[in-house]
Amino acid sequence: MTRQWLRQLEPDQEHPHHKPALSPAAVTAMTAVLGPGPVRWAVQTADTMAAEILEQVPEHGGGPAPLATLRRSTESTVLAALRLLLTETTGEGGALPDEALEGCREFARRGVGLDRVLRGVRLGHAGLTQELTSAVERYVPAGERLTELRRITEELFTHADTHASLMAESYIAERDRWRGSDEAARRKTVDDLLAARPVEPEAATRQLRYDVTRTHLAAVLWCHDTEDPLPAAERLQHTATALARTVGTGRPLMIPVTGTVAWLWLPAPDDCTGLPDRVRAGTDRAPGVHVALGPPAHGTAGIRRSHYGAREAERIARLAPGDWLTDYREARLVALATADPEHARWFVHDLLGPLASDGTRVRELRETLRVYLAEERSLRAAAGALHVARNTVTYRVKRAEELLPTATTADNSLELRLALELARTLLG
Repeated sequence: MTRQWLRQLEPDQEHPHHKPALSPAAVTAMTAVLGPGPVRWAVQTADTMAAEILEQVPEHGGGPAPLATLRRSTESTVLAALRLLLTETTGEGGALPDEALEGCREFARRGVGLDRVLRGVRLGHAGLTQELTSAVERYVPAGERLTELRRITEELFTHADTHASLMAESYIAERDRWRGSDEAARRKTVDDLLAARPVEPEAATRQLRYDVTRTHLAAVLWCHDTEDPLPAAERLQHTATALARTVGTGRPLMIPVTGTVAWLWLPAPDDCTGLPDRVRAGTDRAPGVHVALGPPAHGTAGIRRSHYGAREAERIARLAPGDWLTDYREARLVALATADPEHARWFVHDLLGPLASDGTRVRELRETLRVYLAEERSLRAAAGALHVARNTVTYRVKRAEELLPTATTADNSLELRLALELARTLLG
């Protein structure tokens, strides 16, 4: 039989929609080969695989950037396996996708052990085999299932064996290259500073070519796919240079983390008042690049403090994409309150009740009530901030308050204001 049953694959509709981790161009190319249903199935399956790998091998995670790398790797691997099976190329494991190779090289640079990397590969292929086995039972006629299961299992085994071998070769080559590089020595110094391990300031300054004893302003830069022809690394470098020019305090320290993420430290200006607005107005950022700023902090401990503030601002920005620049001091309340996102969602729904529902109209009522309370219940100020009439604010506030649970009253105004702020990030 032919493998045309693979073109019938569709994701499980009981689970939420999964946004592809690969670039739109890559998704379009694979859709042309496999069809839209199999691609959506692959994205959902890859996300399930990534979650299982993270649970069993936590070293694969470590923040939004490593998670994004893992998702691209698993997604490209599942799509490559489907294409291999559809063409019925037996006896060959197929080439390793570029995204999987880059993920492997990143593991080597991060110091994740090869045994842990290969453990992730085995878990991923086991998950893919299980999902395809279920698909055979669903889409292949009963009389042909046993033969098809045997062929699928054999081909996936060959694919997994080749995948593991290529991953090991790539990992070892990158590890050996990385160990002797100046880049690795700089990264180790930064890792020591971020882990609060003892560091000799003069030696660290020489190694990093950046004065670690002064006051620092950290940033995290990341980028999404755009139509811009410049590679992601060049767009990050361009934006980092432009940001340093805007701040105007001297040479920055830039550490590439992945192909689409970089960490940056700048000497902080003496006066940081209004700095986010100056950066927004004066920075010639490259297309698709986002920036999260940390709080200014002093000395070797300040490198860590400002960086983790920038990481929290990045987390909030990724939860609720909006402006290309997110400043920690503008997001710190929400960052603190969403350290446990699930608990934060419970809090929002407990306090807001029906006002936490989906829909454009309800979001409009939530935002009006939020601004009204932030403006100390001034109808005039709220109307000015929202650019609507006072009567409109009056109506919306009244309607929003009618949707609140009876237990949410003026007595818990602080909790209500916090819930409304969190809703902007968690609910949109």
